[in-house]
Amino acid sequence: MSQSLDQLDDRALVELALENRQEAYTRLLVRHKDRVQAFINKLIINSSESEDLVLMSFDKAFRNLKNYNPKYAFSTWLYSIVQNLCIDHFRKNKQFFVSLEEAQETEDINPEDVLIGEQQKQIMEDMISRLKPEYAEVITLRYMNHYAYEEIANELNIPLGTVKTRLHRAKVYLAQIIEQESKK
Repeated sequence: MSQSLDQLDDRALVELALENRQEAYTRLLVRHKDRVQAFINKLIINSSESEDLVLMSFDKAFRNLKNYNPKYAFSTWLYSIVQNLCIDHFRKNKQFFVSLEEAQETEDINPEDVLIGEQQKQIMEDMISRLKPEYAEVITLRYMNHYAYEEIANELNIPLGTVKTRLHRAKVYLAQIIEQESKK
């Protein structure tokens, strides 16, 4: 890889990637992979699932690169993708929401995995608690309590459009929190 590519900022690399320059994709991956991996590793119990989510994050980002808005940092946009994939993973992976008491009643659930899952849940809840209350509320209802958009609108007595707007903004702010956490 040329030395000049290493010196380019993310926006310039995105422009080159959009011109199908493979080395620009590679440079973006190399530049951000470790931080994305570290963040996902904080949240995901299974290392192979974690690695899959890292690859899925970059795959989704690169397939949707044309939707990146250069007014914002590439890393913020990337972390919003990572965050959404992690939330989707948690929603699909019910073990994340199993309590320690439920694990003790069920023989086929490993209590150690449940404790790790509880820690992961606590990390996500901590990040969500840093949002403004109206954003934390919709994120919690949608992704932790599995409410549909209409159910959130009814629960909060707000229009459906407001729910969607708040969720979008909450995801943007959460991605910024995730980016800050990954730099620690």
